[in-house]
Amino acid sequence: MQIETLSLWDDRDDVTLTTFVSKTPEIMPMPLVRPAVIVCPGGGYNTCPRHGDEGDPVAMAFAMDGYQAFVLEYSVAATAPLEKTLFPAQVRDLGKAILTIREHAREWEVDVDKISIIGFSAGGHLCGMYATAWYTPVLSEFFHEAPEVFKPLTAMLIYPVADYVVQEAFRKSHPSPLGNVDMNTHVFGTADPDEELQKKYSPAYYVSEHTVPVFIAAARDDGLVTAQNALALAVKLQEQGIPYELHMFEYGDHGFSLGRNLIQPYRQDKAHACAQWLPMAKTFLMHHIAPETTEYETGVFAKIEEMRRA
Repeated sequence: MQIETLSLWDDRDDVTLTTFVSKTPEIMPMPLVRPAVIVCPGGGYNTCPRHGDEGDPVAMAFAMDGYQAFVLEYSVAATAPLEKTLFPAQVRDLGKAILTIREHAREWEVDVDKISIIGFSAGGHLCGMYATAWYTPVLSEFFHEAPEVFKPLTAMLIYPVADYVVQEAFRKSHPSPLGNVDMNTHVFGTADPDEELQKKYSPAYYVSEHTVPVFIAAARDDGLVTAQNALALAVKLQEQGIPYELHMFEYGDHGFSLGRNLIQPYRQDKAHACAQWLPMAKTFLMHHIAPETTEYETGVFAKIEEMRRA
């Protein structure tokens, strides 16, 4: 496996893309191209710990199944000045990551039409914004590229901030030392954004016919990012007819990642039931990577009615 870290911007070394790329065995007559997944860890836009449970381990989990996997360390307050952490800086970081993968597609053996994104918490917010805004001038005009080159195949959002209006109401009614005041500052430039600003950076308010298929997983007992974020986004996806899956687990709180106990990950008896999101997400991906696998399932009742009328 080829593991290397690249800086995405010429004038910065804090925004990086780390590859977990497998090469076609020499015995094969020609290189194989594979679907890809870009992982965006959480951290409240204050940090973006690639080596934490939401970074490298997730990439490896997909790489083990044959995906070409990447981890994006995007703009955060711990490594960049405030003016470089305000949105939409991170959306452009992710756009730059996709452009970089397309540029190296032959070397990294990537199918450029099958690049998916997955984010956790703040990374889930980033991927949600990207999934709903990939076609807008915020990317195409900035990079002087056609909008289509930025389109991901799917987006997977794990305990994401998807609706800042409901999240702010939750934060104010559930005071916590781990609240998202700092996250607000890093995204909006203020710890107390008004409702208009909250909506401006809420993926739920940008769902449209352009939104890519979305997989959502969250825990009902999340004490940091209310599960209502996931529910609000799912409602908008349903209204717009966008393919999606929503998996709401009873237990898991915030930051469950791969579902292992954070303090003692080797204790398998402490594994959370929410760990099941990973195989569910891989099935979701397969539906869109190889849609023929669900051809019979799709519209089966319509086909039965057609046969009945014949």
